Amino acid sequence: MIFDDNTAYQLYRIFVAIFGTLGMVVATSPMKKNYKKNMLFLGGYAIYAVVFTFFSMHFGGFLSFLRSVILTISLPGVIMIYMAADTSVSRHVFKCLSQLLLSLYLLISVTLLNTLFKGTLLSNAILLLSVYLAAIAFEFFVLRRTFLDITGVNTQGWGILALIPIAFFLFVMTLALYPVHYTQNPAFPPLFYLSGAVIAIIYYAVFQYLRTQYQYQMDEQNREILEMQLQGIKKHIEDTKRNATEVKLIWQDTYKMLSDIAALAKEGNANAILGLVSKSSDLNRLGTPTHYCSDPILNATLTAYLGQARNLGITIEHHLAIPEVLPVDPAELSICFANALENATKACAELPENERKIIIRCIYKPAFMFEITNPYKGQLTFGRNGLPTSTRTNHGIGTRSIMAFCEKHNAFYDFSTEGGWFKLMITL
Repeated sequence: MIFDDNTAYQLYRIFVAIFGTLGMVVATSPMKKNYKKNMLFLGGYAIYAVVFTFFSMHFGGFLSFLRSVILTISLPGVIMIYMAADTSVSRHVFKCLSQLLLSLYLLISVTLLNTLFKGTLLSNAILLLSVYLAAIAFEFFVLRRTFLDITGVNTQGWGILALIPIAFFLFVMTLALYPVHYTQNPAFPPLFYLSGAVIAIIYYAVFQYLRTQYQYQMDEQNREILEMQLQGIKKHIEDTKRNATEVKLIWQDTYKMLSDIAALAKEGNANAILGLVSKSSDLNRLGTPTHYCSDPILNATLTAYLGQARNLGITIEHHLAIPEVLPVDPAELSICFANALENATKACAELPENERKIIIRCIYKPAFMFEITNPYKGQLTFGRNGLPTSTRTNHGIGTRSIMAFCEKHNAFYDFSTEGGWFKLMITL
């Protein structure tokens, strides 16, 4: 076995593998916002891993330690990271075991490579550390966002999917350590990489399946939002037509009244003129049309959703300075407003009528920014990427679409709570 007589180096390899795998798991896991508690869990596990590995290597030997590593190191690590992560058990098991499987291939590949080329202890140490750092950086900066989006939207079937990394991890560990260590088994390399090819194909198929499900759910959500927006626009058009009809009737009545007044004026009947004017109240039948901005799509969206909120007894306070030329596509911006206002309306609908209020503000100088604030009840926490999470039914629907809008247009978004009020702020 490579550098078998160097206990210090074997400890180094084990520690790099343990902490490298830990970094890979954290790089692709949504973590809870309680950073102190997270550091306590992860730090406690790190101390445990270091102490246990040292004593196990000292009293039991390297091979004995490797054969017990699943139960003594891997399993406690999975549990500790779950305590700090914001995810379900089945999804967590799938991600952790997948990362452990990848870590196993990285560690064994580096060892086989140095055994083949008879590398020095220093070259092996540098290569091993570099491989893990590169894997962590790649997963955090390239794969994290996609991985979290796909696993976050797909909520079903993770228990079955978790069986894939569990089975392959146990298989590869058995292949590597029995009947002898893999560096002493000439048949190991071809079997190892053949199984690796099979694993890669299966994971590719799983990824394509999850991505298809993710795209389907996102398309379905966007379709529902567009349908709601279209209904709002239709309602606004109907209101506009109804107002136009009322205006026409009023002007007809006004013309008739003016004609009657003119006829009475010719007769010099002042009392009749005053009576006719006092009885006429048709001019008050037409309310002032709602106008929030000059863009018809956004104005229709605001009219529909704010009107719906008012119908539920919600007080609306708005301070809107919206430019004639919007900084992004009006339809996309309208969907973002629709999501935010729908969430605010649903939150207010759960409150007593005297507490229902939505405050919406918008400015466009020096940058386009809007803020929607509303009171809420219940417990509200924030998960990955700062998105609100809640156990309440139908609460927070659309936040993922808002995040996607902000990411597409490189906009800043912030969800926050203070004093029983929830606030969303977006800056383009």
